[in-house]
Amino acid sequence: MTYANGKGYSRREFLHLSWTVGAGLAVPAVLYGCGSSDTSMAPLPQETFVEPLAYTSVNGKLDLTLKVGYLKTTLDGKAVTLRSMFGSIPAPTLRVNAGDTLRILVINQLPANPPTTEAARHLRYPNSTNLHLHGMHVNPGLISPGVYGDYVVDDPQSGILPGDSRQHEYAIRADHPTGAYWYHPHLHGSSAMQVGSGMAGALLVKGAIDKVPEIAAAKERVFMFQAPIVNASGTLESFTDVAAVTTSEPNFLINGVRRPRILMRSGEVQNWHFVNAAIFNSLNLGLDGHALNLYSFDGNTRSALTAKGAFTAAGVATGDGILLAPGNRASILVKAGAPGTYQLRTMFLQLGAVNTASNAILAEDILAEVVVIDDPLPMNLPPGPLPVPGVLAPITDEELASAGGLKRTLVFRAITNPSTPGGPSPAITLSPASAVVHPGSELNDWVFQTGNTSLANKVFAVGAASGAASANPAMPTEFIPFQSSRALKQTVALGSVEEWTVFNMNNIPHPFHIHVNPCWVVKVNGNAIEPYWADTIPLPNLGSPAAPTSVTFRSRFVDYKGAYVLHCHMLVHEDMGMMQLVEVV
Repeated sequence: MTYANGKGYSRREFLHLSWTVGAGLAVPAVLYGCGSSDTSMAPLPQETFVEPLAYTSVNGKLDLTLKVGYLKTTLDGKAVTLRSMFGSIPAPTLRVNAGDTLRILVINQLPANPPTTEAARHLRYPNSTNLHLHGMHVNPGLISPGVYGDYVVDDPQSGILPGDSRQHEYAIRADHPTGAYWYHPHLHGSSAMQVGSGMAGALLVKGAIDKVPEIAAAKERVFMFQAPIVNASGTLESFTDVAAVTTSEPNFLINGVRRPRILMRSGEVQNWHFVNAAIFNSLNLGLDGHALNLYSFDGNTRSALTAKGAFTAAGVATGDGILLAPGNRASILVKAGAPGTYQLRTMFLQLGAVNTASNAILAEDILAEVVVIDDPLPMNLPPGPLPVPGVLAPITDEELASAGGLKRTLVFRAITNPSTPGGPSPAITLSPASAVVHPGSELNDWVFQTGNTSLANKVFAVGAASGAASANPAMPTEFIPFQSSRALKQTVALGSVEEWTVFNMNNIPHPFHIHVNPCWVVKVNGNAIEPYWADTIPLPNLGSPAAPTSVTFRSRFVDYKGAYVLHCHMLVHEDMGMMQLVEVV
């Protein structure tokens, strides 16, 4: 049997994998529907979809040893040497239940950080790392001496250094929303290189939604959408390589495979979990002739199915697709139709308002082939309503007012140096109109100039409102990147409920992501929408300093004190400073 890293595991190797798990169960991938015992039938096409190895909790516990190191493998036909977790790309799927305890011992087996001439200090540690559970409502601080929760506020020169280890422990609350999450490194300055290598895996929290009879009966599949980045030598050893990736991000793979084939029986219902683990590009998913019935977004269950993403036989979209910015997840049900071959696609996406290919974030692409065979298996979709955890109750005006009702304004902004439009320069001079605090002696840490990439002469920052000094008091007057000694932060009272508006001053949909607490999204560009829960929100594009776009959300800051972050999930932007500290006190 071959997994996503291209390696066949012997029985002895499989037992070794099991021994490393501790209080958990390792489940290998299984090829589905690869043939028939009836020799009178024509042989079925080979299914090439490969499920990642899975570790499942037992008796309320999952205890893992996660080793970080280099992996030599083949991806999309190319020999590569990349950083990996658990020795595979993607990393294994972790399956836990609400109420479980998850323990992960991270051992960094990467070599020492290499010598570098990189001017920006926080970009000098590509082999130091840490661990983040994306979207999880868990403790962000120290659990006990030497035991960490979802702790990501390391200084870049610390983190988990090569040769070191860190014990994590996550007590998952019994009322935790159930659905699809994921885990990946989050050390400021190295996150894009490491996630861009493929260091990411799915995390499924199981609960009431999985006991709905129609969902419990459905075959479950995990889709880790990744676009590993390599140079001509098949490696990724320079921040320049990820900084140069914008709309040219490589082809998406699913569990390490390019355009896998999935077999379904006519009438069958399957349960698919989508995770966009790319560092830049979005997905807009649809399936020829079939609805993608969305029941959970970013791990947040919805009360009823929402049908999206159907195509006509000619490949023309008949409805909106499922839009996944980097970091988003979606859980959907697919009911197979008539026998035939269908394509899972990502639909064409635009950067600007003009409907031309030059403005595309992502061109249309075929991601997988779905073959429906003429062997009926009648199954039903759940009629609803679906169970929704009480913690996902809507945040009403009354609740907001009764819990403080504080409103905040943030701005995501990449600020271009107006004095050097033609390319890099040894210094940056920002005009007063740019409304950014000047880097001063921190210039090298604010502006990435290596390699003449599209990042050159830009400051990537988050601004926070600072009062009447601005022509518009609601707008920030200071934009300072996270790595600056002068970086701003948000201080929030435990137990409060707040409403935040995040503005975008750029013509690109920066994905806003905040750790620990999910967001009840209520407005886009100031207009009320049908609210929904999420933890990663693509900000509307077409923003500018004169006319920024915006998203408004409400959030409950409950259960956990501590420091964590909000940031752009285009991870190169985060690594260059588009991040801000949140401290709950």
